[in-house]
Amino acid sequence: MSSEIEVVEEVQSRRDQQSTPSSSAGGEVSEDSLRNDVYTAAAYGDLEKLHRLVELEGFLVTEPDGLGYYALQWAALNNRTAAAQYIIEVL
Repeated sequence: MSSEIEVVEEVQSRRDQQSTPSSSAGGEVSEDSLRNDVYTAAAYGDLEKLHRLVELEGFLVTEPDGLGYYALQWAALNNRTAAAQYIIEVL
């Protein structure tokens, strides 16, 4: 189980290194970094960010990340029950 926690830290590090994507930036890069934020938001239980990305920006929680994990798995692995419940409700 410790390997999953290390992966969460890796995802967090990548997000911190990237600047906030703007609408004028390349579409694929911005979309990819925002999609990764869905997984990060789920893993850290950031309901505000998760709600914004899913409901306002239209990102899906039904797609796996680059490692094959879904947002629901990230929430469950990190014991983020509120985030897991939200993801289940929007499915």
